[in-house]
This record gives sequence, C-alpha cells and structure tokens, in this order.
Amino acid sequence: MLTSTLSRLRPILWAVALVCVAAVISACAASETTTPAPTSKAPPPTVAPPGTPPPLPTRGSPAPPPQPTPPPPPGPGGASEGQPSTLTSVDIDLPSESTGSPEGTLAIRVYAPAAGQTRYPEGAPVVIQVQGGDASGFLGNSLPPEGDDIITIALVFPGGTDPTSDRFSDGVYDHRGPQSIAALRDVVLYAAGRLRDDQGRTIDEVVPVPVLHDNIGLIGFSNGGNIVVAVAAFHGEELAPYLRYIVQWESPVSSQIATVDLGRVRMQCPSGQRGENNFVNPRYVAYGPYTLEVDYSDLAYDPSNPVFPVFHDGNGDGQYTTVVDPATGCKTPDLDLDGVLERDEDFPLGAYEDGEKQIYSRPVSHALAERNVFGGGWPADIATPEEADAYWDLREAVRLYDQALSKIPHLEGMVLASVQDHVQSTPDKPHIRQAFEGWSRAGAWVQINPDPTYLEEAAPHLRGRNDLPANAPNTPPADWADVAAYAIPEDIPDATYQLAAIWQMADRAQGVYRSTY
Repeated sequence: MLTSTLSRLRPILWAVALVCVAAVISACAASETTTPAPTSKAPPPTVAPPGTPPPLPTRGSPAPPPQPTPPPPPGPGGASEGQPSTLTSVDIDLPSESTGSPEGTLAIRVYAPAAGQTRYPEGAPVVIQVQGGDASGFLGNSLPPEGDDIITIALVFPGGTDPTSDRFSDGVYDHRGPQSIAALRDVVLYAAGRLRDDQGRTIDEVVPVPVLHDNIGLIGFSNGGNIVVAVAAFHGEELAPYLRYIVQWESPVSSQIATVDLGRVRMQCPSGQRGENNFVNPRYVAYGPYTLEVDYSDLAYDPSNPVFPVFHDGNGDGQYTTVVDPATGCKTPDLDLDGVLERDEDFPLGAYEDGEKQIYSRPVSHALAERNVFGGGWPADIATPEEADAYWDLREAVRLYDQALSKIPHLEGMVLASVQDHVQSTPDKPHIRQAFEGWSRAGAWVQINPDPTYLEEAAPHLRGRNDLPANAPNTPPADWADVAAYAIPEDIPDATYQLAAIWQMADRAQGVYRSTY
C-alpha cells in the first residue's frame, strides 16, 4: 500500500507523464501505477486527450488507454467541415457506494450539446466512454467535435485520478474489478436520471437539453471494451430499461489478447525511440472462440529479469535474449534482424496487475503450473492459476456476453476494427473474431464497423470512396485474414469511425436507423 506522502506526488507524476507524451508522440511506455488520490476536487478546464496509442503491456505495466487523435473536423448532418464543437462540459461529483463509503463520490464529466442542437427533436442520446489499458480514468472527450449532438460522459474509477487535472474519485482502485464495475453501473444510472449528484441534481437539471434516458450506450476503447460488457453482465437487471448498445473499439476480449501473448513485442528502447514492429508469436497455432491455441512447451522463468521474467525461450538459454537493433538502438528478440520472429528466437510475455501480483493470461498461468516452470515454489508476486482465473472471470468479455444478454435481451453490439490494430499484430484479428462471435453466439444483433452512410456523415469528404467496408449485420467476414474487406482503412482517424458507430447505434435505439442495406 502506498503512503500518504506518495499520494501528494500523484499530480506531479501525471504531469511528467503528459510531458513524455507531448515530447515523444506515441512513444511513452511508462508504467501506469495506482496511488491514493490527492486532496482536491476542483474542476479543471476541459483538456483534449493526448493522441497516443498505448505501449504494449509488460510486467507491472498494462497498456494505458487508447486516446485517438480527433480527425480534421467534418461537420455533423452536412454541416461545413471545420466547424468547432458547441459542446459544454460540467464536472460532477456523483455519490456512489462503489467508493467504499456512503459519503464517497465519483468524478465524472458531462459533455452536452447546446440548446436546440440535439441529434433528435426529442433530445440527446447519451454515450459513456471508458478508456483502455489499466488506466483508472480519464475525463477528456475522445470523440471529435462533430459529436456535438449527443451527450458524452467520462468517468474516473474509484481510487483513480484524471491525468489531465487534479480531479479524483474516492476509494481504492481495484483495477477494473467489482468496485470499478459498480461505479460504471452508477454512471449509467445517473445518465438514466435515477441518481443525483452531491448537490442533489439529476442530469436533467445540469444539461441544457432534454436527455433521452432510454437511449444510453457504452463505448469501450481497447481494454475498456471488457468492463462495458461486464457491467451489463453483473448489473444488467438494473440497467435494462436504459442501456441499449455497446461499442467495442479493437478490444482484447480474452486474456491472451489483453496481455499481448501473440504480438506485438514491446521493445526496450533508448529515450526518444519506439521499437515499431509487427512481430507475431510463431507459437500461435489456431483460433479458438474463448482460448487461442498456443504452444507453451518452451515457457521459461528468469527471476533476474525485472521486465520480462516469463517468456518463450526459443533458443533454450534460460534467459530472455535480445540484440540491439542498430537502426533504432532498441533491444529486440529478432536476433537475425530479418523482421520475423522464428521458433528459435525468444518471445516476451506481458502481465496485468491487481495492486499486489502480476497476472499473466489465463492459459499462460495454467501452463506455468502444468509444466512446473517455477520448480520448487511459486513466486509470491505472480498470480497462481486459481488467482488468475478469478481475476479474468471479471475482465474477459468473451466469457460474459451470454450473461449480459440474459440480463438485457435487447442489448446490441458493434465491434470496431481498423486494418492495422493499435496493439495487436496477428493477421487474422482473433480478438475481433472472438468479440463478433461472442455477441452472435449470445443471440445479439452485432455488426463489424459502422455503415458507410454513417462514416460519410461523420466525415463528408469520404463520400465517393469505394473502399469503405459495408459489413452486413450478423454476418462474419468471408475470410478473417482478408482484413481490407471488413476493416476501416488506416487513413480514416479512429475517432471518426468511433463517432459513426455511436450515431448508428443510437439511431437504431431511436428507431431512425438509415440502413445501407
């Protein structure tokens, strides 16, 4: 447990992290640690999220949240491109027992359209954003300015602090566990008009537009796509009248994907360098709907390695072996520098954390035990298979879709994917397939990526392009390896198609969906 002295340092640490992001775009791989909250809840000015894809998770350093860079702004509903957002933001302290105290509050921020600017004559739908990695919260708005016809809510989980301000939520961060899930439930109920803030106000008394309480959606960026399914699975009875859809952006819905067991590889690089790579673990054998088949016969453990103590020992020397790439100065396991990892080269394995132990993926945890990799005794700082199972039972969406749909039968899903994933390198996108098949297996309406109609609404300059994917709902791709056939082209900013997805799903909930088909 960290001391109260470290608690006072937290704003400084976050400031240093933001300087790193600004200085080295998408290169900051610093660990995200959880510390006690500072003592001020003063509302900050709105700050746009830094446009950095997350570094890959490693020991004690799960990937931080994806924060897509807003695209050059096209206007909603045919408005002229370049029109600034008219959203206003309000900081709210929301009482929630998820903080561990009846007096505790959650820090949330509500972004609302101007009066008369809602998407529908009846009012504005609501979408709640959840960031990725193991981040404890973020109060910025990751959507582009064109999303100024909807209400957007951002939150900080119990015990977390917004990295762009000194606002925090009471409690102790449980790394997307039961308290975090309960906090997200309460934010949905606040959006539904069921809960009041610490001043006794409902959301309807805070925003200048009518709120459509029965048109609420969740969007989970990267690892945020797991907890948005978990809240429906564990609290769906309370949310069923209000929660209509979930959007998952390139989400690692199974533990092997979350810990990046299949690639890419996180490089150890000099300051100012980022070891860009698309390495794929050559031990990946086959797809599976819940667990991917991987050959774990060469798992090894080197307690002297502080970064990657657990790894595939391709060359059998008992240590994670790398060479320095002369082009970048980064340490790479690609010993022959041919751009491809072979079976006789090592592959590092990442882990998440629960505040005390490192949690490897469910299959890796079991393989470590089955193969007696640790020999005499299990390391005190690594979760046992039983502990790993308990951790992932709350955090793998692929195992929660059925439960979510049993609680909210009308719940719909959209799975977002671009040609080049922001983290994963496997060419057949098994995480996207697992998500799509999970929704489908549970009997839900599900689609991969928004219709071209909505992409063009979000970015009118896309009209006339013939490479926008037009994926029929409830229909898998003919070939998962042919990513160009179903994934969003890389030149379209993430935030553009995220907004398009939200608009399409909100329109479906409102009964005004404009189908491409």
